[in-house]
Amino acid sequence: MKTYAEYSDMPAQKAAKLKKTDCRLKGYAEKLVLFPEQNQLTDTENWKLFVNQFREQTDAETGGWRGEFWGKTMRAGCMTYSVTKNNKLYKALADSVKDLLSCQDKDGRISTYSREREFFGWDMWCRKYVMLGLEYFYDICKSDALKRKIARALIKHADYIVKRVGKGNGKIEITDTSAFWGGMNSCSILEPFVKLYNIAALPRHLKFAKYIVKTGFCKDFNLIEACLKKDITPYLFPQTKAYEMMSCFEGLLEYYFVVREEKYLRATVNFADAVAEKETTLIGAAGCAEEQFNHSAFKQTEKEKEVMQETCVTVTLMKLNYRLLCATGESRFAERIETSALNAMAGAVNTEHQDMHLAKAGVWEDGKLVFDKHEPFPFDSYSPLCSDRRAKLIGGYMRMQGGRSYGCCACIGGAGTAIIGLFPVLAGKDALFINLYNGATVKAEVGGFPVTLSISANLYRSSDVKIKVTATKNLKLGLRIPSWAASFSVWTQNSPLAFENENGYAIIKTPSPECIITVKLENDIKLHRLNGKIALTKGPFVLARTSEFKEDVSLPVKISADKNNFIRARLINKPPFDCNIALSVSTDDGLISLCDYAQAGKLYDGKDCDVTVWMPEK
Repeated sequence: MKTYAEYSDMPAQKAAKLKKTDCRLKGYAEKLVLFPEQNQLTDTENWKLFVNQFREQTDAETGGWRGEFWGKTMRAGCMTYSVTKNNKLYKALADSVKDLLSCQDKDGRISTYSREREFFGWDMWCRKYVMLGLEYFYDICKSDALKRKIARALIKHADYIVKRVGKGNGKIEITDTSAFWGGMNSCSILEPFVKLYNIAALPRHLKFAKYIVKTGFCKDFNLIEACLKKDITPYLFPQTKAYEMMSCFEGLLEYYFVVREEKYLRATVNFADAVAEKETTLIGAAGCAEEQFNHSAFKQTEKEKEVMQETCVTVTLMKLNYRLLCATGESRFAERIETSALNAMAGAVNTEHQDMHLAKAGVWEDGKLVFDKHEPFPFDSYSPLCSDRRAKLIGGYMRMQGGRSYGCCACIGGAGTAIIGLFPVLAGKDALFINLYNGATVKAEVGGFPVTLSISANLYRSSDVKIKVTATKNLKLGLRIPSWAASFSVWTQNSPLAFENENGYAIIKTPSPECIITVKLENDIKLHRLNGKIALTKGPFVLARTSEFKEDVSLPVKISADKNNFIRARLINKPPFDCNIALSVSTDDGLISLCDYAQAGKLYDGKDCDVTVWMPEK
């Protein structure tokens, strides 16, 4: 085992196999990436409001989580900036960072909890997000002087925690700093502690990270050991809160990059694979028991009484898979991101600028649940699957000053849309890897020379993808082979190209430095069956019925498919609402209408916004 000091030259990203490129998407995907930048992240009043929670320590009495809002949104802003490079966005982020730093007290605390009420409830969780927000901005910061201020503030903030949390006289165990979810929420502070170690290289911070890892992230149960043994799946763990659990494993992956002990990578991969197999639904979300793992892959056909599949869970699932994609270079993680991005995540974006007045926002007053009128938010909080409406409930709702309010999903959504812009094309040591077949312009450097790609694709309407390559010498490309494609081939000038399948990518060498590569993907409409219900997909897109078509979406249907479970459908050229694709499908009782899940039920200020993915089968 190496000494702590020897890790100081080993930042997390140094070990990553794939790294981001300058990729500018086109079409609907670009709209999703830009939406929070235009409708949330440059709002200076929002930033002032979030910082004010620290000045007034508004969570002290209630044990709330207002302290997460700033860091969550700052992370989303920094991730979005790394895609768009918008100077207006950068200024809004930089100004808010400076504002937050002015809230730090002489002992290093930046907390929405008072000193008398600290280290209970969601205090550690909120301090985690303070660190993450500052660290993500540190990575994009253009000012050396500001970076030094941020680093000093982070060190003081972390040191205050280290002196009071852990093992030893007068300290509180980290799993005892919250009564929720076995302390998983508190243990997820592992990630920013490792990130801080990569900035400052102070042994005490890595030692604290090691202490958190030894807890196994949960009081009286070791999640890490359970994932190494693979003898129990996450929905059977004593604690099943999906968001917090995934956040812990994000931290474990960061820890692996520093200590380089293979078991931590293996535990994280095993966990992510278990979530994909047992918990992830057709739309790429998880947690059908509101926000908890519950064998969602099987139970997704059941209608929940209230809500299911929290947007915080969807975004964290995307972030975990993005980290694993970069760490391993294995395409299955990219496919998981694609499913989440084009379905659950896209569906949660308030692209139609709805007021959301039908979404409940509950707070407890004198032992009674009271529902507030509230402002519109940029993201919906939950994703229905079975004859239910969107915008039913504001997740993590909290009142703030001046009649303002916010929620957890509204803050985290921008990180999910940023990943839509980050993962489509990544650079390896000697190749570019294409993960999303969407229109885009890509600039990158491979093997020391510049490369430009111009990608033309519209998988809603066509199965052909054209990639124009401009380079100074022949280029190595990795083209993801989607599991949803019944056939996959690569062509140039009407001739097929042979390829090797490596980690789920078709590896090719371009025939010349400047050429056009065509990828042919069969993305016909496929029928899926589960628990007496059926669903339809077209390539990576999940299709849904919606009452916006003025049809009863709850009625059972019978749809005939061929031996490979593919069906025929007719394009609806002028659907009654905005969507990416609308189709008419024959059933035994006549035609039914469907559109892409991302745009189904998005007019949620009206009555006709019920959505069904899983249709009862006659």
